[in-house]
Amino acid sequence: MSQQTAPADQNTEKSISPAPLRVSRIKVRNFRLLRNVDMDLANETTVLVGRNNSGKTTLAEAFTRFLQLPALNFTAADFSAESYDSFHKAWIAYDEGNEEEARSLLPEISLTVEIAYSKDLPEYGPLAAAIVDLDPDCTEAIIHFAYSLQGGRLNDFFAEIQRHPKPDEAPDVEAVLKVISEGIPKLFARTITAIDPNDSSNTREVTLDAARGLITVHFLKAQRGLDDEKDRPKDLIGKVFQTLYDAASNAADGSTQKTIADELTAAVAEIGADLGTKVSKMMGGIAPAFESFGYPGLNDPGIEAATNLDIERLLANYTSIRYRGVAGVSLPESYSGLGSRNLIFMLLTLLSHYREYAARGSIPGLHLVFIEEPEAHLHPQMQEVFIEQLASIADLFPGLDTRTHPWRPQFVVSTHSSHVANRAEFSDIRYFRVDAAPSGSDGHHAAVLDLSKATGLDTEFLHQYLTLTRSDLFFADKAILVEGTSERLIVPAAIRNTAHKLSSQYVTLMEVGGAYAHIFFPLLDFLGIPTLIITDIDTIGPVEGKQRNAATLVHESVSTSNATIKDWFPDDEAQVPTALLAAAETGAIIKGNRYLAFQVPEAKDGACGRTFEDAFILANPSALNLTLIGDAKHDETLARESTKDEKKSDFALRFAIKETGWQTPRYIERGLDWLLKYPGEQEPENDADQDLPVAVR
Repeated sequence: MSQQTAPADQNTEKSISPAPLRVSRIKVRNFRLLRNVDMDLANETTVLVGRNNSGKTTLAEAFTRFLQLPALNFTAADFSAESYDSFHKAWIAYDEGNEEEARSLLPEISLTVEIAYSKDLPEYGPLAAAIVDLDPDCTEAIIHFAYSLQGGRLNDFFAEIQRHPKPDEAPDVEAVLKVISEGIPKLFARTITAIDPNDSSNTREVTLDAARGLITVHFLKAQRGLDDEKDRPKDLIGKVFQTLYDAASNAADGSTQKTIADELTAAVAEIGADLGTKVSKMMGGIAPAFESFGYPGLNDPGIEAATNLDIERLLANYTSIRYRGVAGVSLPESYSGLGSRNLIFMLLTLLSHYREYAARGSIPGLHLVFIEEPEAHLHPQMQEVFIEQLASIADLFPGLDTRTHPWRPQFVVSTHSSHVANRAEFSDIRYFRVDAAPSGSDGHHAAVLDLSKATGLDTEFLHQYLTLTRSDLFFADKAILVEGTSERLIVPAAIRNTAHKLSSQYVTLMEVGGAYAHIFFPLLDFLGIPTLIITDIDTIGPVEGKQRNAATLVHESVSTSNATIKDWFPDDEAQVPTALLAAAETGAIIKGNRYLAFQVPEAKDGACGRTFEDAFILANPSALNLTLIGDAKHDETLARESTKDEKKSDFALRFAIKETGWQTPRYIERGLDWLLKYPGEQEPENDADQDLPVAVR
């Protein structure tokens, strides 16, 4: 019995209901940065984002190791650095004679795949190997892959470690690791187990072939060699054609793909036979030359030529893409841009993965496709289209082959592109963040955050904003949120102007406006990104001729109109400017990983700017040939009047580009210093990167 395919008009929409068989969750333990990671998979496409070296590629590597390699060998370097202490503790327990405890303390690298399936699944097929429960209402299955010490090898594993005669000089972690590192590849082995979701003690061993039969995994690596003459694009695409041929050869008899494969094989065989006849004739013509040198002699056999054309090599080495030109002239593959070549390569590769999977017929199974950095060589618009249309090929490819059996792949896309990340639904994004080991331990580990589980998010606003602004928030170490164009221009200039060491860190700068910055707070807190929010104090008070409070000097005001400040200080009494200025000198402007910077006096009890322009003039009166007298109201009025006829953008451009050597307003400078040192008194060790720009999007 086969399942029905989705209607054609759903190609570009997300599936309304989950697939009848899918991977619901992945768990990885002790594999490199993935010390303790649980990650839910989206029904169609899961997008992995985060800075470099945060563990995204390691996730795919775990599947490669456990499912694709016939012989599995991990080394000590593959174990999470935070697990090294467990090896040491296991040795101590072993040395004390407690072998049972020693074995329980030994770490293992593991991959757990949790599977959800429908009660209405027509047949279990290879899923049967993973089902060990007898509960008719259970619709979950678990397969656990582990790389651990083989039974009975504990003595062999620790045999070479010598305890020092003095108890206080027993081998430390480094000494233990140095000895056991050689034993890990020899004494550890892979095990695959099906686990009852309702009773973890109820298990059954699963063979590698059975696991492969259930879970098909393919990988589409980032293509960085498309412009390398030593690794010509036609070789890459030719290999895809070879894979397509292999899949077609394994297709069901009578199918279109099988027919094409048979026709190709017959055509090559016919050419090979004809070529062999001609080569033999040529060989016969040169035989006298060999005889003149005494070959083959009386006892040596004669020689003849035979020609064997390997169709797979022909496809791999001599197949390329050409483009239609003008007047019948076709253009070679290299005449097309790298982006077009990469897109063609990716689509053909995905097609080959589909056909390889489809060759199994109607047998139900899981298909995971890991795609690494699809943005390579693609321009921004093409990146966005790719991620938006990726899920649609689940219906497109079976349609090309006129197949009725549905294809339900789950794509896992790792990316460093804001264009890809911002086009994905929030619920499909998994954010990889590197955290330090718990206090007292060495190493780092990846924390994988599921944005669908973040609370308090205005997902519609945030998704639309990130899409429109192309923000790279998901890939930065730190962030600066500014109110308007003036700050967006002046903050990078301030960092350059003062040779601030923040320039050597990966910082993204986002213009969000004073009315919207607070909407980002739940997202920033969930991601844990250190963030400086620069906004205007926007003081208001009674103004003659107006019924409601309006913009006034700081020292004549009664409150603030700034939505972000009001969100930060919700009590009315705290919004009084005198209270705000007092709070700015305390930790009240710091909440966890966020720092709120608004205008403060340059000197105690001095004038305070209401806007960025006011504050800049008060910090640099000579820039406009102004003389401050020390009276707060007088100086605030002077600063305000000096720029009222100048456009904000012109003012910012003047000092961001044309004029340098000015003093950064105190409220901005203090915020930048805090961001530099967060989460502690940390500064970059290498001063050579001082000229790196702050990322502005």
